[in-house]
Amino acid sequence: MAVTEASRPAEPPAAAAPPASAGDAADAVPRVLPDAFIGVRQRRLADRLVDRFDGCDTPTERRQLCRLLGMLFRVEGRELLVGLRDDYYGFNPDLPAAAGDLDQSDDAFERLMERLDRVLTQANFSRIPDEKLGAALGESAELDVQVKVPDRRYRHVSFFSRGRRDETVVRRRFWGLLKRKVRTVRLHHVVVVIRFDEQPERKQRMPEWLWHTPKRRIAPGKAVIKLFHSIAEADINMLYPSARAVMRVRDKLMLGVPALAGGVPVLLNILPAMSVLFVVAATYLGLRAASTVGEQDLTQALAAISALAGLGGFCMRQWVKFERQALKYQMALSDNLYYRNVCNNAAVFDFLIGTAEDQEFKETALAYFHLAQDGPLRGAELKRRVEDWLVAEFNTRVDFDLPDALDKLDRLNLLVTGRDGRFSVPPVADSLQALRGHWLTAAGIARGGNAEPPASRVDAAELPPSEIA
Repeated sequence: MAVTEASRPAEPPAAAAPPASAGDAADAVPRVLPDAFIGVRQRRLADRLVDRFDGCDTPTERRQLCRLLGMLFRVEGRELLVGLRDDYYGFNPDLPAAAGDLDQSDDAFERLMERLDRVLTQANFSRIPDEKLGAALGESAELDVQVKVPDRRYRHVSFFSRGRRDETVVRRRFWGLLKRKVRTVRLHHVVVVIRFDEQPERKQRMPEWLWHTPKRRIAPGKAVIKLFHSIAEADINMLYPSARAVMRVRDKLMLGVPALAGGVPVLLNILPAMSVLFVVAATYLGLRAASTVGEQDLTQALAAISALAGLGGFCMRQWVKFERQALKYQMALSDNLYYRNVCNNAAVFDFLIGTAEDQEFKETALAYFHLAQDGPLRGAELKRRVEDWLVAEFNTRVDFDLPDALDKLDRLNLLVTGRDGRFSVPPVADSLQALRGHWLTAAGIARGGNAEPPASRVDAAELPPSEIA
């Protein structure tokens, strides 16, 4: 697909699976877990297809084919982008409250999710199952913190990911003195869709000052959409809007045991003098005769007051230590997410549309050029050849989405299915003519005129400027 450099997704580093006998050296190399995401730069892939598949007509025609494919998917992406923005209008928390007629019904949210699912599927995202989300609530990979998620605030939760790598991360403890290797799966991109409850105040029983996220940050009935990159699968619980870092049992013991050991002697010293302090206080309040209080009692009372002040200072110091440790964890959580957040809410749609066009182009072009040069082929053989070619050319392992690629070729009138179940494509020259007809049909619809393509052949000069060639 023809996408600009600004909207083109980042290309993850390709890596082959390390040998099993590599030991610790292999742990440092991420092992790619194949999925449908093709992490190769579009221009690089188009150039390699034009150069390598020299049995398909001329290089100029092959490049024009890539150009037309990109432009057609760009037109489709534009229509999807407009539809997404319209569907999300009533759920966008960035809009003012009086932004017009806001439809926040369940039917409107279902329409939004249906269209968003379509775009995410085209961009080769897959939904993270609920069981994995539940398992991640008690795990952590990179950060040695425990995260608590207020599940009562959410009406809808969906996580989508693409690009999986199996790698080893090093987690440090005790000021870096202890190191622990943790095996985890890193996700290249993660999309989070969360809709808040329409009346969260009825379900929230805790006071606002005890909660990490004040209620004013929660937009009732709205939906937040966030895009992150390079997230460990065990850390996806950190991506919830109101997630907060809490103290582990180990930290509570490290803070509580010294506090208990230091507080008990202070209490034992105060208790004997408390009775004298009560007597002196009663005397000054007129509840007892002044003759019953001696000089020694006054001295003990002053000592008790000093001890109470010391106990108050001790309690305040322990509370400051507790708050400092909790703030340290929360800062680590916020700092980790700050550099991994790509965009939020309506801005996510521009990225998704751009990367969907990118993936649609790559799948269609790979399937077409392999069929044009080596066809007719059966589906399993085509899938194997595309995956082997990507490994040989780019050292990238991909679980090629063959049904989607064949569906797009058929939709563009570029797929021929034989009686024996083998697939083939028309010659490049005929395919160019079919794509030009599709382009002129789209242009006619945009002008409000005749949507039917002309019967005569179309010169390449009538087409839009190239973004690939």
